[in-house]
Amino acid sequence: MPKEIVTLQLGHTANWVGTHFWNIQESYFHFNPDDEPEIQHDVLFRAGSNVYGEETYTPRLILFDLKGGLGTLKKVSPLYEPSNESASYTADTWSGKVERYAEEPYPKNQFLHHLDEPPPETTIPLTYADELERKVSVWSDFNKLYYHPKSIVEIPHYLHEDDRNPFSTFTQGLDIFSQPDVKEDVLDERLRFFVEECDSLQGFNLVADAVDGFSGITASLLEYLRDEFPKKAAITFGIHKPLPHEYTEKSRTICSINSALLLEAACRTSSLYIPMFPPTRNDLDPNGWSKYLSTDFTSIYHWSAYLSTAIETTLLPVRVKANPLHMLDMADVVSGGSARTLAALASSLPFPMPKHAPFTTVMSPQNSRIRWMRDLTQQLPYDSIGDHFGHVAVSRGVAEIAKFQNHEHQQCPPTKSQVQEALDRLYNSQSAMAGGRSIALDQAMPVAETFPQFFTEHVDNNGLVDDLAERPSGVVTRVATMTHLQISPQLKKLIIDAARTLTRISTPIAVLYEKGEHGISGEDWRAMREAIEQLAENYEEE
Repeated sequence: MPKEIVTLQLGHTANWVGTHFWNIQESYFHFNPDDEPEIQHDVLFRAGSNVYGEETYTPRLILFDLKGGLGTLKKVSPLYEPSNESASYTADTWSGKVERYAEEPYPKNQFLHHLDEPPPETTIPLTYADELERKVSVWSDFNKLYYHPKSIVEIPHYLHEDDRNPFSTFTQGLDIFSQPDVKEDVLDERLRFFVEECDSLQGFNLVADAVDGFSGITASLLEYLRDEFPKKAAITFGIHKPLPHEYTEKSRTICSINSALLLEAACRTSSLYIPMFPPTRNDLDPNGWSKYLSTDFTSIYHWSAYLSTAIETTLLPVRVKANPLHMLDMADVVSGGSARTLAALASSLPFPMPKHAPFTTVMSPQNSRIRWMRDLTQQLPYDSIGDHFGHVAVSRGVAEIAKFQNHEHQQCPPTKSQVQEALDRLYNSQSAMAGGRSIALDQAMPVAETFPQFFTEHVDNNGLVDDLAERPSGVVTRVATMTHLQISPQLKKLIIDAARTLTRISTPIAVLYEKGEHGISGEDWRAMREAIEQLAENYEEE
C-alpha cells in the first residue's frame, strides 16, 4: 500500500516550479509503456470519480496564487463538469462578499490549443519548448494536468503583480492566514478533504515562495501541520526567485527579511527545510555544472524547470515501488539522527553520462568537489565532498541511458547496485562523520513536451553526452539526473547571514512589518534574531 503525500504549492513562483514537476509526473504515463514502472504514482496522485461516475486521476495537491495569477486555469475541468466554451470559470475563492466583473478570457497559446485536440498519431517526440519560450506568461500557459476543484485556491485580497498594493511582507501572509474564513476554507474544507481520503498518509511536501507574503502563509501553515499532524513529515522547499535589476535596495531588503523569517519558522516546524536559489547568468560555468546547458537562466520558464528536476529527483526515494524510504526516515538519515532540519540540495542536469565510456569515469571528485553539480542552497558551482552529518544521494537514468551507449568500453549497462556502490564511494570516502543513503533508479527522467530544450548540441536524443559530436536533429527525450541532499557544518554560514539580516532593519522597513494583527515590534525582532543565532549552534562540527 502506498504511503500518500499531500503537496502544497504556495505562491506564483512556486507554481512555475510545481507545474514543471507535475508535467514530468504526467509524462511518466506515456513513457516506455513496456517497461515495469519503478515509481508508485499513487503516492502523489489520487483516484476519484466525476459526477458521471467516470474515473479520474489527479494530483493530491492544493495550490495557492493571487488573483490574476492563474491565467487560463479553470475552476472545474472537463473531468468534473461538462465543458462550455462560452462559460467563464474562475478558481475557488474564500467566502465573503465579492464583486465580480466580466473580463476578457485569457488567450490560449498553441500548446493549450493542442491539449484540446486528439493526440497526433505520430511516433516522433513532440516539443512545444520553442513556442512556450516565446509566449509563456504565467505557469498555467504550460500546465498539462487537470486538478480537483478543491486544489485551486485564489487569494482575492491581493492582485498578482500589483505595484500599488503588493503582497510583499511576511506579516501580510500571517494576517491572511489568521482570518476565520481562510481557516475554514483552506484547512477544514480543502486540506481535510485530501488528508482524510488517505489510507496511510506519510506527510506533506511544500514548495513555497520564500521572499514575498507567501512566506508568512507558509510559516502559518507549517505551524498548523505541526500541531494537527505531529507524527507526519513536512519537507519544505523555499523558492528564492532572482530579484529584478529594477528592485530598489528597500525591496531587496524586504525579500531578505522574508527569507530569514521563513527560515526560522520552517526550521522549527519542518522535518527538513531546503532553501533553493536558481542559478543566474553570472553563475554559469561552461566547463562545469552548466557545460551541457544552453541557457542564461534569465527566463523563469528555464530556471523553474531546472529547480523542478532537483525536487523531482530528490523525492524519488519516497515514491519508488521497491523499498521506499518514508519521509520521516529520509529526514532522519539526512540529519544524522539529530534535530537539525536545514538542508542543502545539489543537483546535476543532465548527469554527464558519457557516450563512449563507463559512467564511473565521471564519478571522481576534483579537490573534494563535484564540478558537474551545483549546490542550489549554498549557491556554489560544485557539490562538496566532505564531512556531513548525513545525506541522501539519488541517481536516476544511468542504466536506461547506458543501453544507448557505444559498448566498446563495457559489456552491459550497470545495475542499480553498481550505481549505488559508486555513489557510496563518491560521498563517503572522505567523510569522517555520519553516513547516509544512496539510491539509484534505472529509469531516466522523461523530458516532457513542455520542458525546455535547453541542452547543448553535445547531448544526444537519449541524454548521452559526447564532446566530440553534435546531435544531428530532433529533441532530447530523456536525461539522467542526480541530486545530493545533505546537512553539514557549512550551513552555519547561511544561518548566520539570516540572523544578520534582522540586525539592520531601517525605520521605513520596520514600519511595514508593524502593520496588521501580526505586526513585529522591536522586541520581536530581537527574539527572532536570537532564535536564528541559537539555531546556528546546532551546526557546529562534532
